[in-house]
Amino acid sequence: MLSLIICSRTPRISNELEKNIAETIGCEYELVVIDNSKNNYSIFSAYNEGVRRATGDDLCFMHDDIIYKTQDWGTKVVQILKNEDIGIVGVMGSYVMIKDYGYWNMMTPYVTGNVPGLYDNQNQSDVGCNYYYDENCSNEVAILDGVWLCMRKKIFQEIYFDENLYSGFHFYDMDICMQSLIAGYKNIILRDVLILHKCYPKYNNTFDENMKTFHKKWASNLPQFRGEAVGLDDKKYSLLCLTARGEYYRFSYYSVLNSTAFKLGNAILRPLFWLKTIIHHQ
Repeated sequence: MLSLIICSRTPRISNELEKNIAETIGCEYELVVIDNSKNNYSIFSAYNEGVRRATGDDLCFMHDDIIYKTQDWGTKVVQILKNEDIGIVGVMGSYVMIKDYGYWNMMTPYVTGNVPGLYDNQNQSDVGCNYYYDENCSNEVAILDGVWLCMRKKIFQEIYFDENLYSGFHFYDMDICMQSLIAGYKNIILRDVLILHKCYPKYNNTFDENMKTFHKKWASNLPQFRGEAVGLDDKKYSLLCLTARGEYYRFSYYSVLNSTAFKLGNAILRPLFWLKTIIHHQ
């Protein structure tokens, strides 16, 4: 049986999602919905709680704002997880995880996937996919995106969502994928499952802190290369690192500008600057 573990922003998942799962999954399943409407959980602790509650041999960690576009996707998951060389299965990810600060899809052209990155709620339509996809490319990747992750339950004897080091809702996917790699498993893109994701991720100060924690934790194990990035030369790798640094500093700059502390300080100091200007011109 496939256990679907969902950290839900509402007490229960939407009727639309529940109906969509029932109509497309194609195998025996159970819903393990962690009610996070009161924000009592991080994504790490919610998913670990889901593992404890799950009764299936196979687990699917999924966002509560997706729609399945493929029939019998659950059967495909159960079948591929019979291969015990595979640690984690997803639908979007990167062939490379570099050592510099960054997030997998911010810094490298070595990404692959089949998830449209945006859903037009007003027109009820898909709005395209920004991720590189070629059916001839390798299915093995370094990092998978957390919108949808599947793995055997027994792998949690070796890995887990690290709620001790992290908080919030970012880097749970990258961290557990690194655990899978270090434990000797393969992380795989399942190309024949199409999922529609309805919203963009939201970045905040917790994202920045988790990014630092991730790179500190895995410093001795980075970089990681799989699939198309195996033959990456030094020149291209240096360019990836440079791009990652630029993205990191750009993100840090906007994080400061959007922080509550900056806005509050700006609101307090602005009248003082205005008064100083008046006095100066008198």
